[in-house]
Amino acid sequence: MTHDAAGALLKKADSVKTADPAAFSADLQVLEANAAGLSTYQREYLRYLKGWRSAYEGDYQRAITTLESLIDESRDVTLRFRAGATVVNVLSIAAQYEQAFTRLSQLLELLPQIKDEDAREQGLTVAAFLYNQVDQHDLGLNYAQQLIEHQRTSNGVCAGEQLKLEALYRSHRLEVDDRELASAIDACTRIGEFGYANVIRTYIARLHLAGGRIDAALRVLNDHYAEVQRTRYPRLISEFDALLADACFRKGDLAAAKEAGNRAVERAVKNEVTEPLATAYRVLYSVAKREGDFAAALAHYEKYAAADKGYLDDVTARQLAFQRALHEATANKLQIEALNKQNQLLTLQREINWLYIALLIGSVSFIAYWAYKTKLSQLHFMKLSRHDGLTGIFNRPHFIDLAERMLAEGRKTERKLCVVLCDLDHFKTINDRFGHAAGDAVLKQTVAACQAHLGPTDLFGRFGGEEFGILLADCDLELAQRRSEQMRLSIARISNGYGDYTVSASFGVAATANSGYELRELLADADAALYQAKRSGRNRVASFEADRTAA
Repeated sequence: MTHDAAGALLKKADSVKTADPAAFSADLQVLEANAAGLSTYQREYLRYLKGWRSAYEGDYQRAITTLESLIDESRDVTLRFRAGATVVNVLSIAAQYEQAFTRLSQLLELLPQIKDEDAREQGLTVAAFLYNQVDQHDLGLNYAQQLIEHQRTSNGVCAGEQLKLEALYRSHRLEVDDRELASAIDACTRIGEFGYANVIRTYIARLHLAGGRIDAALRVLNDHYAEVQRTRYPRLISEFDALLADACFRKGDLAAAKEAGNRAVERAVKNEVTEPLATAYRVLYSVAKREGDFAAALAHYEKYAAADKGYLDDVTARQLAFQRALHEATANKLQIEALNKQNQLLTLQREINWLYIALLIGSVSFIAYWAYKTKLSQLHFMKLSRHDGLTGIFNRPHFIDLAERMLAEGRKTERKLCVVLCDLDHFKTINDRFGHAAGDAVLKQTVAACQAHLGPTDLFGRFGGEEFGILLADCDLELAQRRSEQMRLSIARISNGYGDYTVSASFGVAATANSGYELRELLADADAALYQAKRSGRNRVASFEADRTAA
């Protein structure tokens, strides 16, 4: 094979690696068979594509080893950057978050120097993906929008739209009838990127399920199931199976739910705890319980509890890794500044001996000041890891940690507890019409309005965007409804001065008496009630019905 032919085949393989996995693998086999005749750069390019393939197939350790050796040995800046971007992505998926954020900060510093358009798009894609993973949705949106505006390739537009919609979905700012969903799917399918298109369809299916539209969710999942299998992407295939299992169970088709649930477990990425895996075990437990097979139900429940805890622990680990990365970056910057100042002082000392004592004292003072600032920084980031930066209340991971402890204690003492989810209605309107500063002001006023009705033992946290979670202590469903109504009325009285826009909120309430003491179940039931409040016209309180049969 000539060098020109090899170069053309490498570029072709690179361009179809997500759109046509079968063709990608076939191209790599041809290149590997002719590796001896490739140039040095072409062999390195082939190593990069092989590392990417290992990551796609879920063999993360092999991917990291291959790509890091390429970073260490290659002289090509673009290849090193692309390998580094892929390593960041793999480290995040493999739950090695601190290393992922460390490498991400290095990549973003290099990004302005990278001229290759494909490499720049890859860097922006990885940044948006990783920030979405730690619920930094505004940062994720920022990089996704840059990727869309970059528009050098159709692939970049497709990936950018998917990441933008992911940020909107995760921050509860996406509606099932949003026109961007259809246009993004169309942009991806036009270029054969069916993996991205079907990731977007999982958001649609989840929104249908949350809204009680089971048949609509099943249509989305079944109509594109074969297409998802052809992507050969284990994580996406497992998610489709898990969603199918959930939808079939809600529909009452226990046999189909069991079959899909088992497929989701079998096809899950090995040694990886994911939300689809937890969902699949939850459905299998519910099916076995409904069928009266209590031994199987117990076995599935134990696996569900372990997977669910592992997934929630993983979410918390991501958040803490992000905060630690911020702290380390700040501390390193202070240390560099201190060392630079010391070097300046030592230079002056050599030049002017009679200033030696004064400079020594200044150096010691500066080091003491740096140590003091570093300690303040540590305390600051410790608070950041637990509290929402805008409103000052708990962030989602810390709320979940405290709520699980309170529920565990409540189970032992049969203490009555209620979970309340609050979501501002049409909040996107105020951000779009008046700007994010106005939206931030409304969020702060909303928190103050709710805090007036909360006691010292209640928990209050911001889940992201305009959604808040509350755990009410020593409270039954009836009392939780009354207190939620008081908070709703207080929010409605917020004076915002934004023309015809009126602040209002919808509430969903679930109680341990109906939903048990598992936080995930309480949140799911409160979320279902919240969507009921939204569907009923918004600006109201809805409670989870005790006779609900869906899991």
